[in-house]
Amino acid sequence: MFEAALILWLLSPVLGNTLRYIILGLLLMLLITYLVRYYTPSRMVLRLEITIKTLRNTLKLAKKNCPMDWAKLAETEFQLTQVEVSVPGIRGQLLDMDSLGTWKEYFQGLRGIFKTITECNKEVKDIQASVLRIIEGEHERQLLMRVEEERGILDALMGPLPPNYVLIFLT
Repeated sequence: MFEAALILWLLSPVLGNTLRYIILGLLLMLLITYLVRYYTPSRMVLRLEITIKTLRNTLKLAKKNCPMDWAKLAETEFQLTQVEVSVPGIRGQLLDMDSLGTWKEYFQGLRGIFKTITECNKEVKDIQASVLRIIEGEHERQLLMRVEEERGILDALMGPLPPNYVLIFLT
């Protein structure tokens, strides 16, 4: 209700009720057109492929920079490959949509495709979170190693320090 009042308030400088509602209708039509184009199955599959490609590059960098977690990254890469294999199947389903006879069959097929794309997106996001956690864990491990190394240097120069001396500066 508030949004409708805000839109009408923004349109209030427009003279005449008819013109105001024509502009409102055009804006609504533009919004619907944008949403329909953005959420077409082919565009959703394209975005999924781009996300998979980006994740594949991130995974390559993680395998190079995180040798301690190589086995976990290999398992994650296998999961990503399984999701990646399902993308051509989705494209095939999209091509088969042309041969469906009735609208009911078409919308049922479309609903199935949307469900598959959503599941693939969820799996890719989970894999992406897993890879980013591994990268952050490796980064944290490297920082802790650097802190211990610097603590050793300080111990050699100044004598032993209290165990939480360095942690005071980190917080």
